[in-house]
Amino acid sequence: MAPAGLAWLDYSETDQRRAREIIRFITQPESRDELGLGRIRDALSDTLFPGTSFLLTRARYLLFVPWLYREGARRGHGGPKLTQWVEWNERQLIGALHRGGDREGLIGRYAGAAVRILPSSVYWHSLRRFGILRRDGTEGQVAGLRQIARPQDEATEFLEHSDAVWAPSIPAAPGDFFTYESCNFALTHDEATWLAERIVDAVPESLLQFLVMRGKRHPDSTRYAWEDPEAVASIGPVREALDEARRFSVAMHGASLLYNLLLAERAEELGLAGNEGRRDRYTARLDEWQEDSEAINPGAWDLNRLWALVAVQGRPAALATRTFVSEWVDIAHGSTGTRLADDGNARELIRRREHLQKRGQARLSNDKLMRQWGGASGSGRLTFRWPVVRRILNEIVEGKADGRAGA
Repeated sequence: MAPAGLAWLDYSETDQRRAREIIRFITQPESRDELGLGRIRDALSDTLFPGTSFLLTRARYLLFVPWLYREGARRGHGGPKLTQWVEWNERQLIGALHRGGDREGLIGRYAGAAVRILPSSVYWHSLRRFGILRRDGTEGQVAGLRQIARPQDEATEFLEHSDAVWAPSIPAAPGDFFTYESCNFALTHDEATWLAERIVDAVPESLLQFLVMRGKRHPDSTRYAWEDPEAVASIGPVREALDEARRFSVAMHGASLLYNLLLAERAEELGLAGNEGRRDRYTARLDEWQEDSEAINPGAWDLNRLWALVAVQGRPAALATRTFVSEWVDIAHGSTGTRLADDGNARELIRRREHLQKRGQARLSNDKLMRQWGGASGSGRLTFRWPVVRRILNEIVEGKADGRAGA
């Protein structure tokens, strides 16, 4: 029997994007959604940074993909032939970027031309959301459309014509780009300025728009957006959304730590090798978390604001999820001065939540799955894509500061 897999044919763009993220997600143990908080996490991420995804790596891919489609169309390809031409050239681009020397964030860095998920697939949603791609549809569907606008007279040649699949004003590719001898991720001044304008126009009243407009570099040391000096300068609804994300991240980190503590205890009971000391480490981290959680004042947190933000994104949290979060916040607030690690109500709440989410696949009641535990399951604090967004923002800032008009 062939091994199970996750695949799709020609489903909607939304379905394909969700499938790609699932594939990437299940390969990152530290990011697993063990307690079923993913809908809230994604809604807050999309509120703060619309058009982004934790799959994104480098900003210049937002130009590479349309360059390839437009060039393929210029050479007379269309439909399935254009799709094949773009895919082949995306694989050639991997080698050029590798030879360029800047390999951080290179899609295909290790697999090379054999990589299974290509940049066009990863960036498709972002291209559409930022208005760089002007038509709905999957890669295959869009390849069947006219890629370049109809010829216009000189008086209108710079207008954003309605029949263009790609934004006509996109900066031209460097003259030697399609030789694939060498390439890099550094944005030119023109490219960075154009991307900044696109994002600002496409995502109004978001933290992403605010930060692009500020145009300042963000320290690599900031782990979360609420640690960034530029982000905390935001005001109004943008700042309120950031504050809600911070509260949710801090509060639910405690639930994740307690879950991992319970797993560590179960691993000890089963005598699983390699888990020595993990119970004590998670207990210590939970004690530290209790001190940190006081900064968000959970007793004064109005969760109705959180539910309203989530609902605006079209991802209303289920009643069971809202109840779990509310009960956890109440327990965390009421445990001030006591060890949450020893709180029977908190432990039972986590056990019930895992069982509700995973039923027979719940590790705390499935010893076979428990034996596969790697020592950490979603134990990190939610970042809402900040590391990805920070890099893209900094690349735009650096490009705008560069005097090169072209590469």
